[in-house]
Amino acid sequence: MAILTGIKKGLGSKIQKKLGNAEAEDPKDIYGIYRVRHRWGKTIQEKLPFYIPTNPQTGPQQNWRGIFSDAVAGWQALTDEQKNQYNEKAKYKNLSGYNFYISEYLYSH
Repeated sequence: MAILTGIKKGLGSKIQKKLGNAEAEDPKDIYGIYRVRHRWGKTIQEKLPFYIPTNPQTGPQQNWRGIFSDAVAGWQALTDEQKNQYNEKAKYKNLSGYNFYISEYLYSH
């Protein structure tokens, strides 16, 4: 894991996510996944090694994906009045109405 310094340090704070891909030519070594963390009052920016995440598509994973898509479809089927009610409830939890609805739906399943 490389700790960024100099010009790359400034670039890391702007990127902080994956750019490009493993096959692309990267002569300046700037593409990749960046992480910013704070330790003892200092900000440390690190470039993580490139990896391709796996997607095992297990039964439980597919089940949760189905439940989540049902939750999104449920939100989209709500009327504007119902969505406004969720937005009001969510204000006090520092969430959007959408996120509040989704979390309630997932906790109930």
